[in-house]
Amino acid sequence: MTTQKEVKQRILHLLDSLPPEQLEEVADFVEFLQRRRRRPKYEPVALGGLWNEVSLTEEDIDEIRREMWQSLESCVP
Repeated sequence: MTTQKEVKQRILHLLDSLPPEQLEEVADFVEFLQRRRRRPKYEPVALGGLWNEVSLTEEDIDEIRREMWQSLESCVP
């Protein structure tokens, strides 16, 4: 198993072998990794009660499905 110190040494050795123009790319990539790590984790939002006052019947759903399929069928050549 490789230790953190060994990995850092390997990275430094690899950086020394790169031409100067590629060092900027490496710096950009490391900054990208830092930003990605700091980004907050996705937390779902509870939507409870959002549809409380809406009442749909089976007939309503069937009608909406028919309308949806008709509009999709009209798109097909």
